[in-house]
Amino acid sequence: DLYKAGKNSPVTYPELYPFNAPTGVLRNQLSPQLKMVARLLDGGCKTKVFLVRIGGFDTHARQVESYDATMGIHSALLYHLSAAVKAFQDDLRNLGLEDRVLTMTFSEFGRRAISNGSFGSDHGSSAPMFVFGKHVNSGIFGDNPDLSNLRNGNLNQQYDYRQLFTSALIDWLGASDSAIQATYFNDFVDNRVPLIGGRV
Repeated sequence: DLYKAGKNSPVTYPELYPFNAPTGVLRNQLSPQLKMVARLLDGGCKTKVFLVRIGGFDTHARQVESYDATMGIHSALLYHLSAAVKAFQDDLRNLGLEDRVLTMTFSEFGRRAISNGSFGSDHGSSAPMFVFGKHVNSGIFGDNPDLSNLRNGNLNQQYDYRQLFTSALIDWLGASDSAIQATYFNDFVDNRVPLIGGRV
């Protein structure tokens, strides 16, 4: 009913990667999911957290093309992320909803800093997180990674992902102390990352 009650604005959600890429990453898997979230919100959905998914980042091989490191699976996936989130933000703004939405990325694992012998990268302990929204303090949190100071090929972590989740829970969703205790994030309350600014 909420889906039927809602609508999307006349924003084009990108469907295809515009350059050469392996078949498995040509179609944007994120766009239709974000489009549905925007429509549900417009229809009055009160859900606090939506989880959408884009796979394919487990790139042990062919992360980049041997002939051009700016092309390949990783490039296509980052294009899909960027293009889909841009369309989503435009849709939310056109629908008058951008004040209400914060979008975060996370991964179940990171990647190693150094490429392996098959133009890929292996599982690692660090990864970037992206945060999008009208009330996000823009910029980069953390320093440029020191590639000369790796631990077993892994970047040294600067932030624990739970710091960002705690920041979103408290500073965006207004979570109570009991909610933070229930998520076992107590240790991160005083070490939050200042993600949110100027919220109305």
